[in-house]
Amino acid sequence: MNKIIRLTEDELKGLVERSAKRIIRENTNNQQIKFAQKELYSMGKNLSSIGLRLDGTRFYGLYTQMKDAMIKLNDELIKELRREK
Repeated sequence: MNKIIRLTEDELKGLVERSAKRIIRENTNNQQIKFAQKELYSMGKNLSSIGLRLDGTRFYGLYTQMKDAMIKLNDELIKELRREK
């Protein structure tokens, strides 16, 4: 059995406002994650040429750390986006 709750006009306005703010915040976060993942993907295109240039130098270890961190971040962003669909 459902329970009927009567709300005042102010309570109803507050409920609607809080719900709208939550929805906007969640959609904004989702959109920002999408933008970040796209930018990270485009950065990855240049990453391979950086690796080729640094191969054999003392900076190659730093390059591999950066590449691994970018791959991990990209994977986590993709998982998050797939979860929200």
